[in-house]
Amino acid sequence: MGQLRYLSCIKYVDGVVGNSSSGLAEVPSFKKGSVNIGDRQKGRLKAESVIDCEASNLDISHALEKLFSIDFQSNLQYVTNPYGSGGASKKVVEIVENFTLEGNLKKKFYNLPIS
Repeated sequence: MGQLRYLSCIKYVDGVVGNSSSGLAEVPSFKKGSVNIGDRQKGRLKAESVIDCEASNLDISHALEKLFSIDFQSNLQYVTNPYGSGGASKKVVEIVENFTLEGNLKKKFYNLPIS
């Protein structure tokens, strides 16, 4: 599907189901919920829009019920992405453009006495 098509499709879905890091990193920025199946993403930062569940029919079914619940859906508008709101490339360029190399390029050597 590719990144551009995938991210474009998120606008049209009610939520994302799987065990991909995308459900944790990108999907919260679209104010959509994610059902995260299994422990592949264990220990990673997660937005409140991420519903963790085990890889069983019953747990996935309960997670989907929560995903589609009115309470959960109405709270998605308030979700903040713990990975930021984008614009990292622009910030990096600004820092590099304003960083002075003066005094940072020359390596200093010290002569050690020979015994």
